[in-house]
Amino acid sequence: MNQAEALYRLQEVDLNLTRAQKRLQEISAVLGNNEAIAAAQGQVTQAQQELAPQQTRARHLELEIQSNTQKVRATEEQLYSGRVNNPKELQEMQQEIQSLKKRNQELEDNLLEAMVAVEEGEAVIAETTMALQGVKVAWESEHGQLLDEGAQLESQIVQFKQQREHALTAVTAENQKLYHNLRAKKHNQPVAALRGDSCAMCGVEQTLAVSRSVRQAQELVYCVSCGRILVAK
Repeated sequence: MNQAEALYRLQEVDLNLTRAQKRLQEISAVLGNNEAIAAAQGQVTQAQQELAPQQTRARHLELEIQSNTQKVRATEEQLYSGRVNNPKELQEMQQEIQSLKKRNQELEDNLLEAMVAVEEGEAVIAETTMALQGVKVAWESEHGQLLDEGAQLESQIVQFKQQREHALTAVTAENQKLYHNLRAKKHNQPVAALRGDSCAMCGVEQTLAVSRSVRQAQELVYCVSCGRILVAK
């Protein structure tokens, strides 16, 4: 394989790699635009945010009720222990017990209200989460073909990169640099096939001397019009 043929092979691999990468980017853009999923997820998040303060309120109420209940038990134990004989102290202890029990009754009413709100919030989360899963299933079904194509492209890209490394081994370092520079100027196609006596890219007929040099392949020869490297095909 001469250098022109090696460069042409490298170009074929690069074009395949570029096309695969571009298509994968297109698929990623489509798959990344999940407005329906984002909206459904937003509803779940909102429900979770609305539930959180209700759960916190319920926990605080439960803790306060528990604390008051412990105080009532401790005070009652002291009241009926016989260790306190002062009438004033006994009266104050009875008043504290009544006050704590009254407070607990209010707290229990508030807790019941909070628990109802928590149950409602949990129901909303369950409903929105189920809706989100439904949207995801529908989306995956609708985009299943793209997901499969994307997976195939990822595998192909790995193969193309391996092919590129192999193709580079047949090209000299000097010609690799030349190829790279021309590629940027020639829309990723710095090499053109010679069809008959014409450049397959620009269609311009070459001189007999140019055509002969391309077929002899002793050195790189350029199209007289577009400046691409010509290879006999």
